[in-house]
Amino acid sequence: MTIPQQLLPYLKYAPVAALLFGLAFDIFTLDKPDALFENVVIIGYLTLSAVAMAALQSDIGKATEGRRIFLLSTLQFSFGNLASALMVLYARSGTFAGGAIFVGMLALLFLSNELLRDRYARTHLRVVIWFVLLLTYSTLIVPVYLGAMGLFAFAVSVFLALGVTLLLVFLLSIITYASFNEHAHKITTSIVITTTAFVGLYFLNLIPPVPLALKHVGIYHSVVAAEGSYSVTYEPPAWYEFWRDTNRVYTQQAGAPAFCFSSVYAPSALETEIRHRWEKYDEVQDEWITVARIPFPILGGREQGFRGYTQTSQIREGRWRCSVETSRGTLVGRTTFTVIQGIPSLEETSF
Repeated sequence: MTIPQQLLPYLKYAPVAALLFGLAFDIFTLDKPDALFENVVIIGYLTLSAVAMAALQSDIGKATEGRRIFLLSTLQFSFGNLASALMVLYARSGTFAGGAIFVGMLALLFLSNELLRDRYARTHLRVVIWFVLLLTYSTLIVPVYLGAMGLFAFAVSVFLALGVTLLLVFLLSIITYASFNEHAHKITTSIVITTTAFVGLYFLNLIPPVPLALKHVGIYHSVVAAEGSYSVTYEPPAWYEFWRDTNRVYTQQAGAPAFCFSSVYAPSALETEIRHRWEKYDEVQDEWITVARIPFPILGGREQGFRGYTQTSQIREGRWRCSVETSRGTLVGRTTFTVIQGIPSLEETSF
């Protein structure tokens, strides 16, 4: 591959440009974790990035600058697409933690080529980044095919990612045995540390509960099931809060109960349990106090999400919130509201 001399000074920006393009590419193209297109795209980029890493490894010490930058740009493009695709799918859980994890990962991708000049160090970093992306994808897709969430599905995800990554490491070591194996210990140590950190995040409930996705949650004055739909009454939000479905203020009348109604998307055939956690803010203790924790099962497959509701008669004046959680307590999403006494002005709709 021959590149004009006048373009060479600008080629150092090609990996970053490719990464930016990769980030933007998938934002508008990916939707559900169980869709065929999404999985073909993600697996395709995992494969492409693995091939690029193998080519970079085989070219050590003999590749032209143009070829090296082309392969590096291909790798960064793949990483960008993988990261953005996974970020889109994880963000549907409605939590900030998953997004923060990926922002940090993307920052690492941006900085790697500028800060780590040693070629073997970059090889080590690429393998670790590829493993993180694979592990993130595995954690997303394994529950889809197992039809269940929980510790067993997570364990399968981790061991699957470890097995595939170890296979990649073995293949890379075959390509350039001497140079690659000088750094095998560092690669192994980093993978062990990364796995340990990922497992820690899981048990701390800092990884979003993919593949669940919150479609809706709100507080209502009544919920009535009728002929495949739910009829609800609610206080409409202020005109300037056009993004909200219900008011942030819940006007309680004569000790009436409050209803928390949610809709959670899950892939087809996935069965799991979620729960509504009702909490009231204690001004004296300066913390949220759990008033009720009500579980119920959900079944995936409905495009608009599995609908369910809970109610409590323990409602009283003050700040409240209803959180949608997994059985392990991982947050799917929540709504926060303030209870006052009075006569509400209600409207009716259905889901």
